[in-house]
Amino acid sequence: MTENTIYSPTFFDLSLKQFKKNKLSVAGVCIIAFLFFVAIYAPILANNRPLLIRTTFVDDYEDTFYALLSNLTIYQKNYAENNVIDTQTKRLGYIHSDFSSLKQHLSPQYKKLLDDYKHRFLAQDSLLSINTFAHMLSDFEEQFILKEPPLKRIVKFPAFRNLTSIQIFFMILYPLLFLLFLLKFTLRQKTYHRKIMKHTMLFIFTALIIATIFRIVYPPVFDPTDYKALCSDTDDGCFVIFAPVPYGENENIISEAHSKPTWLIPVKNRTHNYHFFGTDTNGRDVLCRMIWGTRISMSVGFIAVGICLGIGIIIGSLAGYFRGWVDILFSRIVEIVICFPVFFLILTVLAFLRPSIINIMVVIGITGWTGIARLCRGEFLKLVKQDFVIAAKALGAHHLRTIFTHILPNGLGPVLVSVSFGIAGAILTESALSFLGFGVPQPTASWGDLLNNGRNDIQGTWWLTIFPGMAIFITVTAFNLAGEGLRDALDPRLKHE
Repeated sequence: MTENTIYSPTFFDLSLKQFKKNKLSVAGVCIIAFLFFVAIYAPILANNRPLLIRTTFVDDYEDTFYALLSNLTIYQKNYAENNVIDTQTKRLGYIHSDFSSLKQHLSPQYKKLLDDYKHRFLAQDSLLSINTFAHMLSDFEEQFILKEPPLKRIVKFPAFRNLTSIQIFFMILYPLLFLLFLLKFTLRQKTYHRKIMKHTMLFIFTALIIATIFRIVYPPVFDPTDYKALCSDTDDGCFVIFAPVPYGENENIISEAHSKPTWLIPVKNRTHNYHFFGTDTNGRDVLCRMIWGTRISMSVGFIAVGICLGIGIIIGSLAGYFRGWVDILFSRIVEIVICFPVFFLILTVLAFLRPSIINIMVVIGITGWTGIARLCRGEFLKLVKQDFVIAAKALGAHHLRTIFTHILPNGLGPVLVSVSFGIAGAILTESALSFLGFGVPQPTASWGDLLNNGRNDIQGTWWLTIFPGMAIFITVTAFNLAGEGLRDALDPRLKHE
Protein backbone atom coordinates (compact mmCIF):
# COMPACT_ATOMS: atom_id res chain seq x y z
CA MET A 1 0.00 0.00 0.00
CA THR A 2 1.48 3.31 -1.06
CA GLU A 3 1.37 6.56 0.84
CA ASN A 4 -1.18 7.96 -1.63
CA THR A 5 -3.63 5.11 -1.08
CA ILE A 6 -7.05 6.41 -0.07
CA TYR A 7 -7.87 5.42 3.50
CA SER A 8 -11.40 4.05 3.87
CA PRO A 9 -13.07 5.34 7.05
CA THR A 10 -13.98 2.66 9.56
CA PHE A 11 -17.27 2.21 11.38
CA PHE A 12 -15.67 3.98 14.35
CA ASP A 13 -14.72 6.96 12.17
CA LEU A 14 -18.24 7.27 10.80
CA SER A 15 -19.78 6.94 14.27
CA LEU A 16 -17.41 9.51 15.75
CA LYS A 17 -18.15 11.95 12.94
CA GLN A 18 -21.87 11.55 13.52
CA PHE A 19 -21.42 11.90 17.29
CA LYS A 20 -19.56 15.21 16.91
CA LYS A 21 -22.58 16.71 15.15
CA ASN A 22 -24.52 16.57 18.41
CA LYS A 23 -23.03 19.44 20.40
CA LEU A 24 -25.00 18.62 23.56
CA SER A 25 -23.64 15.06 23.54
CA VAL A 26 -20.09 16.36 23.11
CA ALA A 27 -20.69 18.68 26.07
CA GLY A 28 -21.95 15.70 28.05
CA VAL A 29 -18.77 13.75 27.30
CA CYS A 30 -16.65 16.74 28.37
CA ILE A 31 -18.55 16.91 31.67
CA ILE A 32 -18.02 13.17 32.19
CA ALA A 33 -14.29 13.57 31.51
CA PHE A 34 -14.19 16.40 34.06
CA LEU A 35 -16.00 14.25 36.63
CA PHE A 36 -13.44 11.49 36.07
CA PHE A 37 -10.70 14.04 36.64
CA VAL A 38 -12.28 15.17 39.91
CA ALA A 39 -12.82 11.59 41.10
CA ILE A 40 -9.28 10.44 40.26
CA TYR A 41 -7.46 13.48 41.63
CA ALA A 42 -9.67 14.05 44.70
CA PRO A 43 -6.71 13.56 47.13
CA ILE A 44 -4.88 16.38 45.35
CA LEU A 45 -7.88 18.68 44.91
CA ALA A 46 -9.26 18.42 48.46
CA ASN A 47 -7.00 17.40 51.33
CA ASN A 48 -6.01 18.76 54.73
CA ARG A 49 -2.54 17.27 54.26
CA PRO A 50 -0.05 19.40 52.32
CA LEU A 51 0.94 18.49 48.81
CA LEU A 52 4.43 19.70 49.78
CA ILE A 53 5.91 20.94 53.04
CA ARG A 54 9.45 22.01 53.92
CA THR A 55 10.21 22.56 57.59
CA THR A 56 12.30 21.19 60.48
CA PHE A 57 9.64 18.84 61.95
CA VAL A 58 10.78 19.39 65.54
CA ASP A 59 7.93 17.34 67.01
CA ASP A 60 8.75 14.35 64.80
CA TYR A 61 12.39 14.60 65.81
CA GLU A 62 11.60 14.66 69.53
CA ASP A 63 9.02 11.86 69.31
CA THR A 64 11.50 9.67 67.44
CA PHE A 65 14.26 10.48 69.92
CA TYR A 66 12.26 9.48 73.00
CA ALA A 67 10.96 6.37 71.24
CA LEU A 68 14.60 5.47 70.63
CA LEU A 69 15.45 6.00 74.32
CA SER A 70 12.60 3.70 75.31
CA ASN A 71 13.67 0.99 72.86
CA LEU A 72 17.30 1.22 73.97
CA THR A 73 16.31 0.89 77.63
CA ILE A 74 14.17 -2.19 76.98
CA TYR A 75 16.84 -3.74 74.78
CA GLN A 76 19.53 -3.25 77.45
CA LYS A 77 17.23 -4.68 80.14
CA ASN A 78 16.54 -7.80 78.08
CA TYR A 79 20.24 -8.26 77.49
CA ALA A 80 21.05 -7.84 81.19
CA GLU A 81 18.51 -10.53 82.07
CA ASN A 82 19.56 -13.04 79.36
CA ASN A 83 23.23 -12.05 78.98
CA VAL A 84 22.92 -12.74 75.22
CA ILE A 85 22.74 -10.27 72.33
CA ASP A 86 19.90 -11.32 70.03
CA THR A 87 20.53 -9.69 66.65
CA GLN A 88 17.19 -10.88 65.24
CA THR A 89 14.79 -9.24 67.69
CA LYS A 90 12.17 -6.79 66.51
CA ARG A 91 13.41 -4.39 69.17
CA LEU A 92 16.79 -4.14 67.48
CA GLY A 93 15.03 -3.42 64.20
CA TYR A 94 13.11 -0.59 65.86
CA ILE A 95 16.38 0.83 67.21
CA HIS A 96 18.05 0.84 63.79
CA SER A 97 14.92 2.41 62.27
CA ASP A 98 14.83 5.16 64.92
CA PHE A 99 18.51 5.97 64.41
CA SER A 100 17.91 6.22 60.64
CA SER A 101 14.93 8.53 61.18
CA LEU A 102 16.95 10.81 63.46
CA LYS A 103 19.75 11.11 60.91
CA GLN A 104 17.32 12.64 58.39
CA HIS A 105 16.89 15.64 60.69
CA LEU A 106 20.57 16.25 61.51
CA SER A 107 23.48 18.00 59.83
CA PRO A 108 26.52 15.91 58.71
CA GLN A 109 28.43 16.83 61.89
CA TYR A 110 25.68 15.52 64.16
CA LYS A 111 25.11 12.49 61.95
CA LYS A 112 28.66 11.36 62.68
CA LEU A 113 28.12 11.92 66.40
CA LEU A 114 24.87 9.95 66.23
CA ASP A 115 26.67 7.01 64.59
CA ASP A 116 29.24 7.04 67.39
CA TYR A 117 26.50 6.84 70.00
CA LYS A 118 24.81 4.04 68.08
CA HIS A 119 27.95 1.88 68.11
CA ARG A 120 28.52 2.61 71.79
CA PHE A 121 24.95 1.78 72.78
CA LEU A 122 24.96 -1.56 70.97
CA ALA A 123 28.45 -2.57 72.11
CA GLN A 124 28.55 -5.51 74.48
CA ASP A 125 30.53 -3.65 77.17
CA SER A 126 27.91 -0.91 77.35
CA LEU A 127 25.05 -3.38 77.62
CA LEU A 128 26.71 -5.21 80.53
CA SER A 129 26.64 -2.27 82.95
CA ILE A 130 23.31 -0.69 83.84
CA ASN A 131 24.99 2.37 85.37
CA THR A 132 27.20 2.92 82.32
CA PHE A 133 24.22 2.56 80.01
CA ALA A 134 22.11 5.00 82.06
CA HIS A 135 24.92 7.56 82.03
CA MET A 136 25.20 7.20 78.23
CA LEU A 137 21.45 7.74 77.85
CA SER A 138 21.65 10.92 79.93
CA ASP A 139 24.58 12.21 77.92
CA PHE A 140 22.79 11.24 74.69
CA GLU A 141 19.70 13.25 75.67
CA GLU A 142 21.80 16.27 76.60
CA GLN A 143 23.62 16.28 73.27
CA PHE A 144 20.60 15.81 71.01
CA ILE A 145 17.73 17.43 72.94
CA LEU A 146 18.83 19.79 75.69
CA LYS A 147 21.49 21.52 73.59
CA GLU A 148 18.95 21.90 70.75
CA PRO A 149 21.13 20.91 67.79
CA PRO A 150 20.26 22.68 64.51
CA LEU A 151 17.82 20.60 62.50
CA LYS A 152 17.66 20.35 58.73
CA ARG A 153 14.58 21.36 56.83
CA ILE A 154 13.00 18.28 55.35
CA VAL A 155 10.75 18.17 52.31
CA LYS A 156 7.75 15.85 52.58
CA PHE A 157 4.73 15.09 50.41
CA PRO A 158 2.13 14.02 53.00
CA ALA A 159 -0.87 14.01 50.65
CA PHE A 160 0.76 11.37 48.44
CA ARG A 161 1.87 8.98 51.20
CA ASN A 162 -1.64 7.61 51.82
CA LEU A 163 -2.41 6.89 48.17
CA THR A 164 -3.15 3.28 47.24
CA SER A 165 -1.65 1.55 44.22
CA ILE A 166 -4.99 1.75 42.38
CA GLN A 167 -5.22 5.50 42.97
CA ILE A 168 -1.68 6.04 41.69
CA PHE A 169 -2.41 3.83 38.68
CA PHE A 170 -5.40 5.91 37.58
CA MET A 171 -3.62 9.21 38.33
CA ILE A 172 -0.91 8.20 35.87
CA LEU A 173 -3.22 6.56 33.34
CA TYR A 174 -5.62 9.51 32.99
CA PRO A 175 -3.11 11.99 31.44
CA LEU A 176 -1.65 9.20 29.30
CA LEU A 177 -5.06 8.43 27.80
CA PHE A 178 -5.62 12.15 27.28
CA LEU A 179 -2.30 12.21 25.41
CA LEU A 180 -3.55 9.31 23.31
CA PHE A 181 -6.62 11.38 22.45
CA LEU A 182 -4.40 14.30 21.39
CA LEU A 183 -2.38 12.01 19.12
CA LYS A 184 -5.45 11.69 16.90
CA PHE A 185 -4.96 15.31 15.85
CA THR A 186 -1.22 14.94 15.20
CA LEU A 187 -1.01 11.55 13.46
CA ARG A 188 -2.48 10.66 10.12
CA GLN A 189 -5.74 8.73 10.28
CA LYS A 190 -4.23 5.51 8.96
CA THR A 191 -1.27 5.69 11.34
CA TYR A 192 -3.48 6.50 14.31
CA HIS A 193 -5.74 3.48 13.86
CA ARG A 194 -2.73 1.21 13.39
CA LYS A 195 -1.05 2.38 16.60
CA ILE A 196 -3.96 3.14 18.94
CA MET A 197 -4.15 -0.33 20.48
CA LYS A 198 -0.39 -0.58 20.87
CA HIS A 199 -0.21 2.83 22.54
CA THR A 200 -3.16 2.04 24.81
CA MET A 201 -1.61 -1.18 26.10
CA LEU A 202 1.77 0.54 26.49
CA PHE A 203 0.25 3.35 28.56
CA ILE A 204 -1.67 0.93 30.78
CA PHE A 205 1.44 -1.17 31.35
CA THR A 206 3.51 1.96 32.08
CA ALA A 207 0.99 3.24 34.63
CA LEU A 208 0.87 -0.17 36.30
CA ILE A 209 4.66 -0.40 36.60
CA ILE A 210 5.03 3.15 37.98
CA ALA A 211 2.23 2.61 40.52
CA THR A 212 3.82 -0.65 41.71
CA ILE A 213 7.29 0.88 42.05
CA PHE A 214 5.93 3.93 43.88
CA ARG A 215 4.08 1.79 46.41
CA ILE A 216 7.15 -0.42 47.01
CA VAL A 217 9.52 2.54 47.47
CA TYR A 218 7.04 4.61 49.50
CA PRO A 219 4.78 2.26 51.49
CA PRO A 220 1.70 3.84 53.10
CA VAL A 221 2.27 5.09 56.65
CA PHE A 222 -0.04 6.23 59.43
CA ASP A 223 0.55 9.94 59.89
CA PRO A 224 -1.51 11.69 62.60
CA THR A 225 0.36 15.00 62.22
CA ASP A 226 -1.78 18.15 62.26
CA TYR A 227 0.07 20.01 59.51
CA LYS A 228 -2.00 23.16 59.80
CA ALA A 229 -1.08 23.49 63.47
CA LEU A 230 2.52 22.60 62.66
CA CYS A 231 2.80 25.42 60.13
CA SER A 232 1.18 27.95 62.45
CA ASP A 233 3.45 27.00 65.39
CA THR A 234 6.71 26.87 63.44
CA ASP A 235 8.91 29.97 63.45
CA ASP A 236 11.57 28.76 61.01
CA GLY A 237 9.87 29.85 57.81
CA CYS A 238 7.75 26.80 57.03
CA PHE A 239 7.07 26.48 53.29
CA VAL A 240 3.88 24.61 52.50
CA ILE A 241 1.59 24.02 49.52
CA PHE A 242 -1.92 22.84 50.35
CA ALA A 243 -4.57 21.49 48.00
CA PRO A 244 -6.94 23.99 46.31
CA VAL A 245 -9.55 22.92 48.89
CA PRO A 246 -7.42 22.61 52.06
CA TYR A 247 -9.84 20.51 54.10
CA GLY A 248 -10.09 16.80 54.85
CA GLU A 249 -13.03 14.65 53.88
CA ASN A 250 -13.90 14.19 57.56
CA GLU A 251 -12.26 17.29 59.07
CA ASN A 252 -14.73 18.67 61.59
CA ILE A 253 -14.61 22.37 62.46
CA ILE A 254 -17.43 22.45 64.99
CA SER A 255 -17.21 26.21 65.48
CA GLU A 256 -18.09 26.67 61.80
CA ALA A 257 -20.96 24.18 61.57
CA HIS A 258 -23.91 25.26 59.40
CA SER A 259 -21.84 28.05 57.86
CA LYS A 260 -23.21 29.37 54.60
CA PRO A 261 -20.90 29.83 51.58
CA THR A 262 -18.18 32.31 52.54
CA TRP A 263 -18.79 34.52 49.52
CA LEU A 264 -22.27 35.26 50.93
CA ILE A 265 -20.92 36.34 54.34
CA PRO A 266 -19.89 39.99 54.86
CA VAL A 267 -16.11 40.38 54.86
CA LYS A 268 -16.00 41.68 58.43
CA ASN A 269 -17.83 38.56 59.71
CA ARG A 270 -15.74 35.95 57.89
CA THR A 271 -13.35 33.54 59.59
CA HIS A 272 -9.89 32.72 58.26
CA ASN A 273 -11.29 29.50 56.73
CA TYR A 274 -12.90 29.92 53.30
CA HIS A 275 -15.74 27.49 52.51
CA PHE A 276 -16.88 28.07 48.93
CA PHE A 277 -19.98 25.85 49.29
CA GLY A 278 -20.39 26.30 53.06
CA THR A 279 -20.21 23.60 55.76
CA ASP A 280 -22.51 20.80 56.91
CA THR A 281 -23.98 20.03 60.33
CA ASN A 282 -20.59 18.83 61.65
CA GLY A 283 -18.54 21.72 60.26
CA ARG A 284 -17.16 19.72 57.31
CA ASP A 285 -16.48 21.58 54.08
CA VAL A 286 -19.25 20.83 51.56
CA LEU A 287 -17.10 21.35 48.45
CA CYS A 288 -14.49 18.94 49.81
CA ARG A 289 -17.11 16.26 50.52
CA MET A 290 -18.67 16.78 47.10
CA ILE A 291 -15.27 16.22 45.47
CA TRP A 292 -14.74 13.01 47.43
CA GLY A 293 -18.37 12.03 46.84
CA THR A 294 -17.68 12.11 43.10
CA ARG A 295 -15.52 9.03 43.62
CA ILE A 296 -18.41 7.13 45.15
CA SER A 297 -20.87 8.11 42.43
CA MET A 298 -18.55 7.32 39.51
CA SER A 299 -17.35 4.08 41.08
CA VAL A 300 -20.85 2.84 41.79
CA GLY A 301 -22.07 3.88 38.35
CA PHE A 302 -19.39 2.11 36.35
CA ILE A 303 -18.82 -0.99 38.48
CA ALA A 304 -22.53 -1.66 39.03
CA VAL A 305 -23.25 -1.29 35.32
CA GLY A 306 -20.20 -3.46 34.61
CA ILE A 307 -21.85 -6.23 36.64
CA CYS A 308 -25.14 -5.60 34.81
CA LEU A 309 -23.30 -5.75 31.49
CA GLY A 310 -21.61 -9.06 32.29
CA ILE A 311 -24.80 -10.79 33.44
CA GLY A 312 -26.98 -9.29 30.71
CA ILE A 313 -24.61 -10.14 27.85
CA ILE A 314 -24.19 -13.76 28.98
CA ILE A 315 -27.91 -14.43 29.44
CA GLY A 316 -29.02 -12.44 26.38
CA SER A 317 -26.42 -13.93 24.05
CA LEU A 318 -27.16 -17.53 25.10
CA ALA A 319 -30.91 -16.98 24.74
CA GLY A 320 -30.60 -15.35 21.31
CA TYR A 321 -28.01 -17.78 19.94
CA PHE A 322 -29.42 -21.16 20.99
CA ARG A 323 -33.10 -20.14 20.87
CA GLY A 324 -35.58 -22.95 21.57
CA TRP A 325 -35.92 -24.08 25.19
CA VAL A 326 -32.84 -22.06 26.22
CA ASP A 327 -34.51 -18.87 24.99
CA ILE A 328 -37.76 -19.77 26.74
CA LEU A 329 -35.97 -20.50 30.04
CA PHE A 330 -33.91 -17.32 30.11
CA SER A 331 -36.81 -15.18 28.89
CA ARG A 332 -38.98 -16.43 31.77
CA ILE A 333 -36.18 -15.64 34.24
CA VAL A 334 -35.92 -12.11 32.83
CA GLU A 335 -39.68 -11.63 33.11
CA ILE A 336 -39.68 -12.82 36.72
CA VAL A 337 -36.91 -10.38 37.69
CA ILE A 338 -38.65 -7.53 35.85
CA CYS A 339 -41.80 -8.11 37.92
CA PHE A 340 -40.06 -6.93 41.08
CA PRO A 341 -39.78 -3.15 41.64
CA VAL A 342 -36.02 -2.72 41.39
CA PHE A 343 -35.59 0.06 43.94
CA PHE A 344 -37.66 -1.68 46.62
CA LEU A 345 -35.83 -4.93 45.89
CA ILE A 346 -32.53 -3.12 46.45
CA LEU A 347 -33.81 -1.64 49.72
CA THR A 348 -34.94 -5.09 50.89
CA VAL A 349 -31.62 -6.74 50.12
CA LEU A 350 -29.53 -3.94 51.65
CA ALA A 351 -31.61 -4.09 54.84
CA PHE A 352 -30.06 -7.53 55.54
CA LEU A 353 -26.49 -6.57 54.59
CA ARG A 354 -23.84 -4.45 56.24
CA PRO A 355 -23.74 -1.01 54.62
CA SER A 356 -20.76 -0.80 52.28
CA ILE A 357 -20.01 0.51 48.83
CA ILE A 358 -19.23 -3.02 47.60
CA ASN A 359 -22.67 -4.29 48.63
CA ILE A 360 -24.34 -1.34 46.90
CA MET A 361 -22.44 -2.01 43.66
CA VAL A 362 -23.26 -5.72 43.70
CA VAL A 363 -26.94 -5.28 44.57
CA ILE A 364 -27.50 -2.63 41.89
CA GLY A 365 -25.61 -4.84 39.43
CA ILE A 366 -27.57 -8.04 40.05
CA THR A 367 -30.95 -6.29 39.87
CA GLY A 368 -30.48 -4.11 36.78
CA TRP A 369 -29.30 -6.49 34.06
CA THR A 370 -32.66 -7.36 32.50
CA GLY A 371 -32.76 -4.49 29.99
CA ILE A 372 -29.28 -5.31 28.68
CA ALA A 373 -30.19 -9.01 28.43
CA ARG A 374 -33.29 -8.28 26.32
CA LEU A 375 -31.37 -5.92 24.01
CA CYS A 376 -28.58 -8.45 23.57
CA ARG A 377 -31.07 -11.25 22.89
CA GLY A 378 -32.79 -9.18 20.21
CA GLU A 379 -29.49 -8.41 18.47
CA PHE A 380 -28.47 -12.07 18.51
CA LEU A 381 -31.82 -13.19 17.09
CA LYS A 382 -31.26 -10.71 14.24
CA LEU A 383 -27.62 -11.62 13.58
CA VAL A 384 -27.62 -15.37 14.11
CA LYS A 385 -29.01 -15.98 10.61
CA GLN A 386 -26.50 -13.72 8.87
CA ASP A 387 -24.07 -15.19 6.35
CA PHE A 388 -20.94 -14.55 8.44
CA VAL A 389 -22.42 -16.58 11.34
CA ILE A 390 -23.40 -19.44 9.05
CA ALA A 391 -19.89 -19.38 7.56
CA ALA A 392 -18.32 -19.52 11.03
CA LYS A 393 -20.43 -22.56 11.91
CA ALA A 394 -19.58 -24.23 8.60
CA LEU A 395 -15.86 -23.80 9.35
CA GLY A 396 -16.35 -25.66 12.62
CA ALA A 397 -16.07 -22.74 15.03
CA HIS A 398 -17.06 -23.55 18.59
CA HIS A 399 -20.30 -22.05 19.90
CA LEU A 400 -18.48 -19.80 22.37
CA ARG A 401 -16.12 -18.58 19.66
CA THR A 402 -19.04 -17.84 17.36
CA ILE A 403 -20.92 -15.98 20.11
CA PHE A 404 -18.15 -13.85 21.58
CA THR A 405 -15.86 -13.40 18.57
CA HIS A 406 -18.21 -13.07 15.61
CA ILE A 407 -21.71 -12.10 16.77
CA LEU A 408 -21.20 -10.07 19.95
CA PRO A 409 -18.90 -7.36 18.47
CA ASN A 410 -21.51 -6.72 15.78
CA GLY A 411 -24.38 -6.48 18.25
CA LEU A 412 -22.90 -4.27 20.95
CA GLY A 413 -24.19 -0.96 19.57
CA PRO A 414 -27.61 -0.86 21.29
CA VAL A 415 -26.08 -2.43 24.40
CA LEU A 416 -23.51 0.37 24.74
CA VAL A 417 -26.27 2.95 24.45
CA SER A 418 -28.13 1.19 27.26
CA VAL A 419 -24.95 1.18 29.35
CA SER A 420 -24.63 4.97 29.27
CA PHE A 421 -28.22 5.35 30.48
CA GLY A 422 -27.63 2.60 33.05
CA ILE A 423 -24.68 4.46 34.58
CA ALA A 424 -26.87 7.52 35.07
CA GLY A 425 -29.53 5.34 36.69
CA ALA A 426 -27.00 3.67 39.00
CA ILE A 427 -25.65 7.05 40.16
CA LEU A 428 -29.20 8.23 40.83
CA THR A 429 -29.98 5.01 42.73
CA GLU A 430 -26.87 5.30 44.91
CA SER A 431 -27.70 8.91 45.74
CA ALA A 432 -31.25 7.92 46.68
CA LEU A 433 -29.99 5.09 48.90
CA SER A 434 -27.55 7.41 50.67
CA PHE A 435 -30.31 9.97 51.12
CA LEU A 436 -32.46 7.31 52.82
CA GLY A 437 -29.59 6.08 54.99
CA PHE A 438 -28.96 2.79 53.14
CA GLY A 439 -25.92 4.00 51.23
CA VAL A 440 -22.23 4.07 52.03
CA PRO A 441 -21.54 4.12 55.79
CA GLN A 442 -20.53 7.27 57.62
CA PRO A 443 -18.25 9.16 57.53
CA THR A 444 -17.63 8.38 53.83
CA ALA A 445 -18.70 11.33 51.68
CA SER A 446 -21.62 10.90 49.30
CA TRP A 447 -23.83 13.32 47.40
CA GLY A 448 -26.95 11.65 48.75
CA ASP A 449 -25.66 11.87 52.32
CA LEU A 450 -25.12 15.62 51.90
CA LEU A 451 -28.73 15.95 50.77
CA ASN A 452 -29.78 13.96 53.82
CA ASN A 453 -27.92 16.39 56.11
CA GLY A 454 -29.81 19.34 54.69
CA ARG A 455 -33.34 17.95 54.61
CA ASN A 456 -34.18 18.87 58.23
CA ASP A 457 -33.67 22.58 57.61
CA ILE A 458 -33.91 23.20 53.88
CA GLN A 459 -34.39 26.94 54.24
CA GLY A 460 -31.68 27.42 56.85
CA THR A 461 -29.08 25.18 55.20
CA TRP A 462 -30.16 25.42 51.57
CA TRP A 463 -26.59 24.97 50.31
CA LEU A 464 -26.63 21.35 51.55
CA THR A 465 -29.49 20.71 49.14
CA ILE A 466 -28.75 22.96 46.18
CA PHE A 467 -25.11 22.12 45.45
CA PRO A 468 -25.21 18.30 45.83
CA GLY A 469 -28.55 18.27 44.00
CA MET A 470 -27.05 20.23 41.11
CA ALA A 471 -24.10 17.81 41.00
CA ILE A 472 -26.45 14.81 40.75
CA PHE A 473 -28.59 16.54 38.11
CA ILE A 474 -25.61 17.59 35.97
CA THR A 475 -23.99 14.15 36.18
CA VAL A 476 -27.13 12.22 35.27
CA THR A 477 -27.92 14.68 32.47
CA ALA A 478 -24.38 14.37 31.07
CA PHE A 479 -24.62 10.58 30.85
CA ASN A 480 -28.08 10.79 29.29
CA LEU A 481 -26.85 13.29 26.68
CA ALA A 482 -23.87 11.07 25.91
CA GLY A 483 -26.20 8.10 25.56
CA GLU A 484 -28.48 9.94 23.15
CA GLY A 485 -25.51 11.02 21.06
CA LEU A 486 -24.16 7.47 21.03
CA ARG A 487 -27.56 6.13 19.99
CA ASP A 488 -27.73 8.55 17.05
CA ALA A 489 -24.11 7.91 16.09
CA LEU A 490 -24.65 4.14 15.90
CA ASP A 491 -27.76 4.51 13.75
CA PRO A 492 -26.68 3.36 10.25
CA ARG A 493 -29.37 5.50 8.63
CA LEU A 494 -27.51 8.67 9.71
CA LYS A 495 -23.99 7.69 8.65
CA HIS A 496 -24.04 9.33 5.25
CA GLU A 497 -26.26 12.31 5.97
